[in-house]
Order: sequence, then C-alpha cells, then structure tokens
Amino acid sequence: MPLFINRDPDLDWLIALEYGRVCDGHPAAQFRTVGEQFAWMLDRPGGRRVVGFCVAGLRAFDPEAHPAVWRGPRFDAPLFGLTRVRAGEIVLAARARLLDEPTTNRCYFADAVADEGERALAAWRQCLECGDFMAHYGLGYTLLALGRPRDAYGHLRFYTELSPANAWAWCFLGQACEAMGETAEARAAYERAAALDDDTDAPERLRALQGDRR
Repeated sequence: MPLFINRDPDLDWLIALEYGRVCDGHPAAQFRTVGEQFAWMLDRPGGRRVVGFCVAGLRAFDPEAHPAVWRGPRFDAPLFGLTRVRAGEIVLAARARLLDEPTTNRCYFADAVADEGERALAAWRQCLECGDFMAHYGLGYTLLALGRPRDAYGHLRFYTELSPANAWAWCFLGQACEAMGETAEARAAYERAAALDDDTDAPERLRALQGDRR
C-alpha cells in the first residue's frame, strides 16, 4: 500500500496514510495506539485493516523502543523510494530527511491559513494538488467566505465523508446548503454538527432555520 507522507516540523508530527485519507475527525475506535506517540489508523472504527499511522513528536519518538512498529504491515513510501517496508523504516527515513523540513503540501497549507480571499484559495488548490485531502476543508470554507456556496458544497460534502466527526465541516456544509436554499440538507448538517460538538454555531443556525419554518 503506498502512503502519502505528511510532515509538519513546527507541530512535530508525521502522518503517513493511504492516499485519499485524513486522520482528522475520526473516533478513537479508528486508531490503535502504540505507546503515547504512535498510532495505527484503521480503515473504519473497530476495523482490522491498517491504512497508515501517525506519530506525535517525531523528534522524540524512538522507533527502536517500540517493537510493534517493526512487526506491523508493510507499506510503500514513494517519497523516500521505499517499498514493502515496515512503519519503523518509514519513521527513520522521515527523521533523516524531513526532521526540520515540511513536506510541500504543508508549505501551501501554511500559506493558505496565513492568507485570505483569492490568495488563500490559490494556496488551498496547490495544497490539494500536492495530494493533501485536508485542503478540501480549506477550499470549502474559503469559497463559502467568498460567497460561492455552490463551489464550496462539493468540497465540504466530500470532506464530511473523509472526516465524519469534524463538527465544523458539517457546520460549514450546512451554511453552504442554506445559502443555496437547500434547507432540509442544511438542517441535517447542522443537526449532525450539534450532535458532534456544542462548540460550533450550529445550534443557533438550526434554531434560526426552525424559526423560519414557523
């Protein structure tokens, strides 16, 4: 299985996942931890198939101290020219080559977060073209802020499928639907957001929609 390598030295994490996946917005049951810094990601909550792994604190993580990373599944890591290797070998390659350097997608990601409007939109698109599917979320909320809900909808709808427990993704999807006049879908999205986390404005937006119905 080829893995997409995602490294942010400022946050000091390494994410290595099957292409097209994100580790954001998934329940704990979709991860199997090894110590405090390493976790395998499974194909679904409680699943058996491993689709990659995440390392929190790459600088301090010692793969030699965790035998499980040398006994797990084998992966390809095209970025490092590695095939059929264990997670431990990928971690060592990342420490050797990317310890203080971000992968290209994270450069565009940082530019997009620091910018706004059309410039942010361009950076999110470049981030997505690098293979980082988290950029769908950024594209969605940026397009929404630019008054383009129809363009935002596809990215946000797709991201809620990739990251089903991300409450803000559902909330932004609801806003896109509401702006397009799709009130039933907007209501369903707000309800999902509110059920996942009460730290969004989904409850207020949901009450406003219900008020409009009366």
